[in-house]
Amino acid sequence: MNDKQAKLCQEKLAEALQEIEKSLSKSEAAAEAVSPDKSLGRLSRVEAMQDQQLILEVRRRHKKRKLEIINAMSRLEQDKFGKCSFCGADISEERLDVFPEVETCIRCA
Repeated sequence: MNDKQAKLCQEKLAEALQEIEKSLSKSEAAAEAVSPDKSLGRLSRVEAMQDQQLILEVRRRHKKRKLEIINAMSRLEQDKFGKCSFCGADISEERLDVFPEVETCIRCA
């Protein structure tokens, strides 16, 4: 991987990290527990709880991807980016273009 490609991946990772942090910040209040408000009917409360669970799952996935991105940025700094963590082979540029945080080649995935 040349310096130009590494710089492009670093920019993509930083942009993705920013978007994830923004999303986590926006959804923080919505992820709080549903209070037992008497003004909600039984079905409305169940719907609110289902919505909360969906938001919690999205937040869980965002947090996981955030860690993957931070890990990829660390690999960039250590000149280990673009190499498969398992077999050491180069990860294809097409794969890195789509998922810059990926740490395995297609074969090992």
